Amino acid sequence: MTTANGSMRAVYLRKSGPPESLILEDCPDPEVGPHDVLIQVRTAGVNFTDVLSRQGLNPEAPKPPYIMGHETAGEIIRVGENVAGLREGQRVLAFHSNGGYAEKVAVPAGQVFPIPDSIPYQSAVLLPLNYGTAYIALYRTGPVEPGMRVFIHAAAGGVGMAAVDLSRRAGLEIVAAASTHFKRSRLIAEHVKHVVPASRTRVHKLSKRLFGGPAFDIVLDSIGGRSIEDGLRALKPGGRVVSTGVGQISNRGWLGAIAFFLRAPRLTYLDLLAPSRGLYGVNLKKLMENTALARRVLETLVQWAAAGEIDPAPGRVMALSEAGLAHRILESRSNVGKIVLQV
Repeated sequence: MTTANGSMRAVYLRKSGPPESLILEDCPDPEVGPHDVLIQVRTAGVNFTDVLSRQGLNPEAPKPPYIMGHETAGEIIRVGENVAGLREGQRVLAFHSNGGYAEKVAVPAGQVFPIPDSIPYQSAVLLPLNYGTAYIALYRTGPVEPGMRVFIHAAAGGVGMAAVDLSRRAGLEIVAAASTHFKRSRLIAEHVKHVVPASRTRVHKLSKRLFGGPAFDIVLDSIGGRSIEDGLRALKPGGRVVSTGVGQISNRGWLGAIAFFLRAPRLTYLDLLAPSRGLYGVNLKKLMENTALARRVLETLVQWAAAGEIDPAPGRVMALSEAGLAHRILESRSNVGKIVLQV
């Protein structure tokens, strides 16, 4: 293992807490192992899992201190001695455990994916987590056919906007929920046919009002809790609810998280068997441990983006020094689309 002769700036989480816990510091360049590549980071993604980790509510996060950030895009500036198929100067995106809120990051070569010149770094960094989650939720949990009907919770968020884009490519009829008039107007501008207020939406009642009864083939749920049961009641036979997160818990601390899980519905297989409906959970971090799956997913998304079949556009671009503010915006749910840090 070698150490680059230099220094960089990086955003550290020194202890769990509010957005002010994120500190921009000078530090040594990362160590580069024989199977790693060193990336000059151009963009880093900010995700809701980062907010939960900073708050101490993500059990999979390491203990502070550490550099936050799971996804980056940039150029390779060093290649480990045992790495084949990647070269210095190559444009890449990467999905990794941490370290992305920095000027440089060392990543195992198997988690690094070349991108063509036609995909800007600000777009490429949306592909691993946001588009990856939406892709797996749609395409890896069951059939996706033109004309199917999908309901998307939190549709103006990072994963939600990716799900809208992918659903449109697949020819699905989209019903989308968002919390504010501004967010709903953005979805209408994206030509979503049905846009509804999130706070007043019971999906099974909405399905009855719009379509006469349970009518959804897919419900994408990033909220969790009782909305899962509500979504199941909105499915036609053979439909599925796909849970991608527990967005309700972020503003409530540990006590709120405990209360959230205690109030969550308790389902048995009979709740799924009798009406012939499915419930899936998507934990992207766990799935991406399968490097072959990760490569198939990201290569597909890169191909679609390069061909113009999908349009991964960030909702807001901010400076690395504004990571704390980015977290505050994301935590307040005022963002539309993905927040990207420009490095």
